[in-house]
Amino acid sequence: MSTQTASEVSSPPSNSREIPENSLFDDPDADIILRSCDHREFRVLKHNVIRASPVLQENIQSALSSPTPTTTLVSLPSVQLSDSGATLSSLLSFILPMPSVLPSTIEQTMLLLSAAQKYQMVFIMSSIRAVIASQDPPFIRQETALQVYSLAQTHGLRQEALHAARTTLASSFTLEGLEDKLATPLVDLRGLWKYHHRVRTYLADDLRAFKTTGVPSEMAGQPCRCQWLGEYIDSIAKSPALFDINEFYVFLLRHTSASYLQCQCAKISSSVIRAFWMALTNVVHDCMTRVSIDVYGKYDISNNENFHRLNQTS
Repeated sequence: MSTQTASEVSSPPSNSREIPENSLFDDPDADIILRSCDHREFRVLKHNVIRASPVLQENIQSALSSPTPTTTLVSLPSVQLSDSGATLSSLLSFILPMPSVLPSTIEQTMLLLSAAQKYQMVFIMSSIRAVIASQDPPFIRQETALQVYSLAQTHGLRQEALHAARTTLASSFTLEGLEDKLATPLVDLRGLWKYHHRVRTYLADDLRAFKTTGVPSEMAGQPCRCQWLGEYIDSIAKSPALFDINEFYVFLLRHTSASYLQCQCAKISSSVIRAFWMALTNVVHDCMTRVSIDVYGKYDISNNENFHRLNQTS
């Protein structure tokens, strides 16, 4: 399994466009000022912001109802926000009629999603996720999965946490020494270890039942009594990363090379293999869905108390 540090995997998204730090949103018709925690000002039309966020709508209404000191030089009401200027720049690019811009690092992208979630911007969050999903290489992949998982838990982003957790199944996972290598909080890694453990447990039961359906024997053919296919199915429960069509063909090739002319496995048609793989895929995906509901549906991973309880229960 790759053990890159956070700095090694925080590469800019391929389709991102940078907003210059000194670039201010300065609409000449602006009727509200949004201030970032690092003192950047965004002069915008409140209608656009209110339409996107019920939370900011309340903040703006509160600012409008507050009396303005007569000594102030500011002609527009302002709202102080806890987000950085970089995060607000990117967030507003998804709200206002302008090209949307993703941040250049994983950390900043997760902060953007966190801000959209905090302000209850349901449609904006969907738009951000759609842009993220269009990236090549994917935003969440084996090299970035652990970092995204940790940040997603920190910010309470359940969808990203689940996606990242599933992605880590494609690699071997060992807990020893991983905390120091990745600078990832121990509670996060224990939660991920819990997820991996439950996936293996659920898969073992589901695949055991799958082997009794007759689908595997239909693929191998009645004359063949070879054990390779059952061994491959069992191996997936021990290492979910082996659920891969290439790994399947490795098992098949290894068997046919060792038993040439002794069985019919070398003559299995591609249509029979496709039918088997579709059936196996349905079993694995159904299992993943049930594990996700069990681990993530009953507990809010943004709540530390609940997350600690999850780690302490079997």
